[in-house]
Amino acid sequence: MPRTNRNVPEPNSIGRVGQTAGALPPTWRPSILVAVPLPVVIVSVAVFNLILPPSAQFNRGLAFEPPFLNAILYTVFLAFTSCIVGYISFKSYMQNGWPFLVLLGSGAIVWGSTSLLSGWLTNLPSGPNTAITISNTGALVTSIFHFVSSTWSRGPSSRTDLKIRKSIIILAYGSVLGFSALYSAAALEGMTPLFFVPGVGQTVLRMVVLGSAAALFSISSILFARRYFASRSRSRTLYWYFLALGLTGVGLAAVFFGRAPGDPISWTGRAAMFLGGTYFLKAVHTAFKGINVH
Repeated sequence: MPRTNRNVPEPNSIGRVGQTAGALPPTWRPSILVAVPLPVVIVSVAVFNLILPPSAQFNRGLAFEPPFLNAILYTVFLAFTSCIVGYISFKSYMQNGWPFLVLLGSGAIVWGSTSLLSGWLTNLPSGPNTAITISNTGALVTSIFHFVSSTWSRGPSSRTDLKIRKSIIILAYGSVLGFSALYSAAALEGMTPLFFVPGVGQTVLRMVVLGSAAALFSISSILFARRYFASRSRSRTLYWYFLALGLTGVGLAAVFFGRAPGDPISWTGRAAMFLGGTYFLKAVHTAFKGINVH
């Protein structure tokens, strides 16, 4: 097999994602600083939850929620980064055939498209239910893709025909985009179950969907972390990936402790998800460069 400047796995190196067939460059060391935000976010949410009064007594003056700031931040840090993650996953899959890149890219497309739509639909005259429905359902579908990715045991695809690989990933991306569009249209038309009732608050369905998404993100993070620490030669891709999953899971879970939209807990959770978006970007960037993906 001819050598290239990409570290593409050879046939005898096929194994589970997270296993390694070669050594990392000796100059690379995992940055502890990169991992610090995850425990900081967890501690911050816990501290705010202790010191802030209950929702009924919460001073709304402590909340900061300009009409379009959240939409802009969701567009930049979730939708835009997810679009790039999807593109790089596409290029990486075409290069090395790792199926988990299809799952990662598909999850990114769902996350980005639903984040974009929900961010700009928050201020509808009918209330935030539509945006919450789209956002939370998108989070659940995305978490499922990442969870399946974390349990995937196959190595690179044996299909070397680039046309076949391209057809597979285009079909996957097209399917998730179609789902996002149809589900969002249904939510706008009021054809989906309620996630939020004005004057009452979140429904049980919303709590189940959001809780499941946060749990799956967190479990996926733990599973990828186990693969990272179990490998003899540590993978940059897995390092950034499990941290991104962890930050996103904690960010989603923070919603359960918030007192009001725009309160300190809400912004802590959002900051975690925004940072998680940049970590996902870094993860697929290292995968594209071929730095010990496997």
